[in-house]
Amino acid sequence: GVGNPDLRPPQLAVDALKAALDDPAIQNHRYPSFPGLPEFRAGVASFYRTRFGVTVDPATEVLALVGSKEGIAKFMEAHLNPGDTLLLATPCYPAYLGAAALAQARVVELPLLAKNQFLPDLSSIPTEDARRAKVISVNYPNNPTGAVETSEFYQDLLRFARDFDLFVLSDIAYCDLSMDPSYRARSFLEFDRDKERTIEFHSFSKSYSMQGWRVGFAAGNAEAMANLLKIKSNTDFGVFMAIQRAALAVLTGPQDYCERAAATYRARRDAFLAGVRPLGYPVETPRATLYVWLPIPRRFTSSLDFTRELLDRAGVCVAPGSG
Repeated sequence: GVGNPDLRPPQLAVDALKAALDDPAIQNHRYPSFPGLPEFRAGVASFYRTRFGVTVDPATEVLALVGSKEGIAKFMEAHLNPGDTLLLATPCYPAYLGAAALAQARVVELPLLAKNQFLPDLSSIPTEDARRAKVISVNYPNNPTGAVETSEFYQDLLRFARDFDLFVLSDIAYCDLSMDPSYRARSFLEFDRDKERTIEFHSFSKSYSMQGWRVGFAAGNAEAMANLLKIKSNTDFGVFMAIQRAALAVLTGPQDYCERAAATYRARRDAFLAGVRPLGYPVETPRATLYVWLPIPRRFTSSLDFTRELLDRAGVCVAPGSG
């Protein structure tokens, strides 16, 4: 029911982890540093330079995370006081809602609708809400709609954020799971190159099928990183160093694994759509991620009722949209 890849991670990651566990010269089993190994952060900077043509300072603009979920929650805790407004594109990864609730933030939902290609209509946001808001959160390629960004939307988003002095939280966890060979995901930092008002989160969970390893990173505004690090250093430790070394090997090594994983998901997507389209489902072919966002049958008024019946009668588990 959730995006939990069933593919094995890259063999490169497994081999690098084994080597790090057994390395007699480097004690990887001690407490790790809070911001992450310098070489891991340098690897993230290299990834941004190679993948997006973006420069980030590994010393001040990159943090290693126990998965992006951890970083998103701690960013909200560091930047949102109780009652502060968060503009949140929905439907969304449910962890955003949980993190906002823990921060006691006021959430204003920005509906993602098929007629707008599942991009938020910034012009429809009430001016009063925009003025009250501190942060606007977007996630492209999108969970759960499978929608993708456009350069025009990101340009509009940056203008909107500047007009209302908003910080932009960008989540690119699915940036290398393209189902369409003609599509290559962008980073929002390609538009906010000075890191004026952006923090971006990425994860090894989806593109590299390393979800159980719990490793990701944040990149962007140095002050936001420092604030997130204050929360992190008082609530947990860094990522296990052996896992950081394995993640570094994957991030800086050949990227053909992502292409093979995407090809597997593409084949599954096509088989699924071939089965449901004759039933009359109006669905566009997703260009990225591993999700299909479908309306429920007309005889149902609750997505939870539909998913329960689907499980009871067909043995198929899906996540209800109301989640």
